[in-house]
Amino acid sequence: MLKLATILDNPGEPSAQTRYRDAAQLRRLGYTGLVLYETTALSGVDSPDAVGTGEMKRWVAQQFDRVRQRVEESHAAGLQVFISYDALSLAANTVSERPSQYVCRNRPGVLCPASDAVLDRSAASLKNLLSLLPPVDGVVLRFGDNDAARLPFLEGNDIYLPHCPRCSQLGRADRIIRVLERFHAVVVGQLNKTLIARAWNVRPNGMHDSVELCQRLRPRLPGREDDPRFILSFKFTQTDFWRYQKWNPSSLTFGQRPILYELQCQREFEAKGGVPNWQVPLWRDGMPEMRDQEEVRGLADVAGKVNLAGLWAWVRGGGWGGPFIRDETWIDANAWAVPLLADNPAASPGDLADQWIAERLGVDDKSLAKAMRQVLEESPSVALKGFYIGPFARTKNDPWHPNADWIQDDVLDAEAAWRMIQKLPDGAMTEVVEEKQWAAQKIAEHRALLQHQIRSSNRTFLEPLVNTLTYGESLIAAIRDLLAGMAAHRRCERARTQPDHDSVTPTTPTAGSDAELAKQRLLAAQSHWNHHVQRHGSLHGAASAFREVNLWDVTERMLRGR
Repeated sequence: MLKLATILDNPGEPSAQTRYRDAAQLRRLGYTGLVLYETTALSGVDSPDAVGTGEMKRWVAQQFDRVRQRVEESHAAGLQVFISYDALSLAANTVSERPSQYVCRNRPGVLCPASDAVLDRSAASLKNLLSLLPPVDGVVLRFGDNDAARLPFLEGNDIYLPHCPRCSQLGRADRIIRVLERFHAVVVGQLNKTLIARAWNVRPNGMHDSVELCQRLRPRLPGREDDPRFILSFKFTQTDFWRYQKWNPSSLTFGQRPILYELQCQREFEAKGGVPNWQVPLWRDGMPEMRDQEEVRGLADVAGKVNLAGLWAWVRGGGWGGPFIRDETWIDANAWAVPLLADNPAASPGDLADQWIAERLGVDDKSLAKAMRQVLEESPSVALKGFYIGPFARTKNDPWHPNADWIQDDVLDAEAAWRMIQKLPDGAMTEVVEEKQWAAQKIAEHRALLQHQIRSSNRTFLEPLVNTLTYGESLIAAIRDLLAGMAAHRRCERARTQPDHDSVTPTTPTAGSDAELAKQRLLAAQSHWNHHVQRHGSLHGAASAFREVNLWDVTERMLRGR
């Protein structure tokens, strides 16, 4: 059973300061392998010489040295090593040698998925890359996403997007099979290593989220269906790492083909581990908000329905930008649990929580242990009600973007929130306000609960965790008041423009009282936001503060009655 870990360091961003760079610690946690994301930046690069001269060549040479060191350290710790590789991706200098053969017609810089030259050169570059590194155990191939645009020495794109006169005749299945056959031939056929093909796609209707496409792909995939050297990897969610997601249904369509599930330990749309967010119940049993829609719920069900090859934990990373985490304790609860859940997919989340608190944190005080468990167990509901707008998510016709990107990484977009509020029926406004009130009240209770447990003997350990809850409390309070103010403003607007509208009845607030309520809540949102940004984002142990887009413009416009 594979138990893989990876750290995703994005190009141009500071590297996470994390204990998980220590391969020996990952091995002690029970992980069996490491996926090196650093090699994504070397996709299509034969050697440092392939990118030219000067600073770029020096940077690429440093990446090669860094990867060699990580491979050697990981093998010394007893971990398998897999390198991450993007297709389609080539060095820009390579593309410039034969642009007519590599790129889409009339689209410079866009590699054509119909080009045999591109596929052959990309696979050959991977083989050359492997020859320059210490021996590794396999390759993780990504073809539905690509980092090349962020690196000046690369050109690349995912295989789904280009549509030129040459590749427009290729359907989605043909594009995928052409890539998988090329890389399977090199990695499995020639080198006898393991190929892990990531099904992920950044746009709808790819291999990751389309059951229909996967059903067509199954009989065409290379190799024997039960060959352990060729594994398909899926995020456990139907689309991205959001809530309001079924267990990935596409992953269930491949018979005895080995399946690997990707789990994100710091949830990128839910503050990235800046607040508690215990994922084990969601991994084991699926998301409770989707229970009435799922035939297969969580890992406890899925383990008996697929040829489960293992679990792959993104122990750190995912998304872009902040929040930047200063204390990774809450993330560690998830990262620690993944190998144990791989061993026993039906393990009790409560028992795992108790074990983490006792063994990993060394907490032997029963009162504190009980408080920590309560915070963990209630944290998934706080994230759900705090960072999503339930009535909006439930009305979407597809599983993509259930939060309409109003919260993404460390950015809160008030204009996007207002668009959602405007689309909801009148009867949903009460639920929006109540779910945010519940989340704000619950995280305040959690902060008080842990604060009450602080003693001189545990202050160094516990105070930073309390600060993360103070940080989350001001953030969710700002969200609560912002949405409550928007809801009141909407009622006020409709009362002015539609005097006979159903919302103006003897049992609902008048336009005047709505205007006053909107003012109070919007001003409160501004105040909580200031506390979050100016004070709580700098507390010891707290993550970097969230940023806003349009919050001041939107709230001031509403306060002026526009």
